[in-house]
Amino acid sequence: MAKLDSKSERFLSPSMKMADLINSEPGLLNVVNHCGMTLGFGEDTVEECCLRRGRDPYTFLTLCRLVLFNGYVLSEAEFGRVKIDEVTDYLRSCHDTYKDSWLPVLEEGIGKVLSCRPEAQRKVISEFFGKFRDELKHHFEVEEQKIFPSLYEIGRRGRGTLKLFSEEHGNIGENIQDLINLLLKYIPYGTSDPDVIVLLSHLYSLKRDLAVHSRIEDFLILPLVKGGKNHE
Repeated sequence: MAKLDSKSERFLSPSMKMADLINSEPGLLNVVNHCGMTLGFGEDTVEECCLRRGRDPYTFLTLCRLVLFNGYVLSEAEFGRVKIDEVTDYLRSCHDTYKDSWLPVLEEGIGKVLSCRPEAQRKVISEFFGKFRDELKHHFEVEEQKIFPSLYEIGRRGRGTLKLFSEEHGNIGENIQDLINLLLKYIPYGTSDPDVIVLLSHLYSLKRDLAVHSRIEDFLILPLVKGGKNHE
């Protein structure tokens, strides 16, 4: 299957074979995982795989488009078909992955890098990482305790308010970029350090994933809420 391009964003179809979709864009494995679907697709279509797990195929493909195409914007008609409860489930699953997998991996990587660094460098790197980790956890806490319950309520009733979302949702990528810049530009290395390369690779991957996470919140959740429509 040919690799997808920007011209094909609206042609992702429920009748596509799920395996073909993933082979074309392996990054969508994260969407599959966060939507609660398991591997072993066989020759099943996107629609068949979604329905087997009780998921709406249209909402799944909307998430795929937002992941694949940076400039993708939903039409008003498209917003009316999205299941806001399922998008909220997706975001909650992302949070679990960040907390249970990404952050522990990063903390382990930071520990390896710091083990052979001078005290002054250990202090600076630890402070940068701590700032990023704490603000990311705060962002998750606000969403999970105050925003996700409101989103579920809006999904059930078709109405509600979410002013706190726009107040709390800042650019969570800034602190991770600060840490990347510190490791990349300002910490001197006498010899090649493979632990730093691995750590930077993980940081770049997390930065890309968080950018997608924010894009879904900015261009799907916020417009849905502001529209004040019933998306049940």
